[in-house]
Amino acid sequence: METLIGYKVVARVGERFYSIWAGENAEYRIGFTARDEARPRHRGGLYVCRSPQAAVRHRIPAKPGGLFVAPRALLRCACEGPFVEYPGGKIACSTLTPLEEMPMPDGFVYATASVGSARAPSRPATPAAIRVDRLREERSSAMRSETEMLEAEVAEMERRLGYR
Repeated sequence: METLIGYKVVARVGERFYSIWAGENAEYRIGFTARDEARPRHRGGLYVCRSPQAAVRHRIPAKPGGLFVAPRALLRCACEGPFVEYPGGKIACSTLTPLEEMPMPDGFVYATASVGSARAPSRPATPAAIRVDRLREERSSAMRSETEMLEAEVAEMERRLGYR
């Protein structure tokens, strides 16, 4: 059976990891395998992305019972099929084993430090230390990526509804 590495953004509640979408009904634990057979049209599977950057850019809609406002964590996972691939680099796999927690990529805006890791900076940033052009460039790149993923999602929905 084919195994691939996938990346999943999850909700962090204390030291535990949960699905942002399913909330406390779906817990992920390092080294423990979760199973849900991947089926077309989002009817089953455990969702991951091919890269850390794609995972943090992936839009997860808010849902009652989910953990949309919880602090986020990024997990590197071993994934096995069958697989279903979706636009924007999202993949549904049938088995997922979290291998480790990864640091969030630069520019991730929803990251919240865990309770034990919060500490004050050694010295405040001065205006000269802030690179406004770099921040604009990173924001612009992130917005372009988000727009491309949303366009792909709309195209897939239009295809399924028979508009294309």
